Amino acid sequence: MKTRGILLFLVISFVIFPFRTFAEDGVTDSTVLVGCSNSLSGPLAFVGTEVTQFGLDTYFKYINEKGGIHGRKILSKYYDDGYRPQDALANTKKLVEQDKVFLIICPEGTAPTMAIVPYCEENKIPLLFPYAGAPELAGRKYVFTANTLYNIEATILIKYFVKEKKFRKIAILYQDDEYGKAYLRQFEVDLEKMNLKLTAAEPVKRTAIDLSAQVVKLRQANPEIVFLPLGPGLAAQALKEVNKMGWKEVKLVSVGPVTDEKFLLLSGGVGEGVMGLSLWPDPVRSTKPAMVEYRKILDKYNPSHQPNRYNLYGYFYAMVFSEGLKRAGRNLTRESLIKALETIKNWETGILSPITYSEKDHATQNDGFIVEVKDNVFHPVTDWIKPD
Repeated sequence: MKTRGILLFLVISFVIFPFRTFAEDGVTDSTVLVGCSNSLSGPLAFVGTEVTQFGLDTYFKYINEKGGIHGRKILSKYYDDGYRPQDALANTKKLVEQDKVFLIICPEGTAPTMAIVPYCEENKIPLLFPYAGAPELAGRKYVFTANTLYNIEATILIKYFVKEKKFRKIAILYQDDEYGKAYLRQFEVDLEKMNLKLTAAEPVKRTAIDLSAQVVKLRQANPEIVFLPLGPGLAAQALKEVNKMGWKEVKLVSVGPVTDEKFLLLSGGVGEGVMGLSLWPDPVRSTKPAMVEYRKILDKYNPSHQPNRYNLYGYFYAMVFSEGLKRAGRNLTRESLIKALETIKNWETGILSPITYSEKDHATQNDGFIVEVKDNVFHPVTDWIKPD
């Protein structure tokens, strides 16, 4: 009788719950749920909203309308951390433990991202393509990096402006956190190899509203070039201050995460001649077929919304994630997705350089190209540059 009872229970369970075939959190027969904590308010609200709502979700809508991947629609859930690391961690725990997301995708900011890395690793939650380039993100099983890492970006900048353009008096106006300090450290290392030192280095708090004192000190040091590893708002303030004091002989250079026309608009259009390291092709003017398609898809799901490097970022990494889902097959787990992504070799997206992952290397990008502002637009002045 006991055996019959067990068999009857199993039969009834199968009839009532025929689709409960996947034990992995966030995965059902018809959906896969992903999410992140992001800056949807605060100083980087524009970036966070563009990456998520107009980037990730745009491509997910496109994929879902085509039937999803292996019959699964991609669902997303986001919480606002206002660029606060403690809120990023709390939100990530909520996403994993309450919402039961499959993985975390495209969180924003170095400090918020580094705050959630230990939790994701401890719980074996894939952390895909954070909008951050901290060197400490490299070499981790559950992390796939997106931006060229900050130390690599710094080396590319030194390679171009010091080795090729022969600048010798180098200064940096940097955000006083792990984001800005990563550039500072690498500049110091690379310059020491050339028997050079920074002429000046001025830190800026993320919440600063007045950069005049720092800019005055930099001018007194008389550098030829000043690098700006800052957020878009702070970088715009720096441009305004330099313009206000008529400091025309210095060359200002933005770094990868902030090299977008948005920060030029925030500056009030005083960025003529500013140079930068760009990690992305021009979202508005590029004629690459993949970029033309990106603009068409963006306009379809967000009519009249302007393309920019931030929604391109989210769109692109939704595309890479989707490729991983395809390769993982129907039996989707977190571990199978990681292994599937690691099979990507020289994959041509038509947007960035070909992508290759391996078990030891989860970096998507390790290059960039130099641009210069003319008529409020960043124009390329080099091809793609690698650090060596």
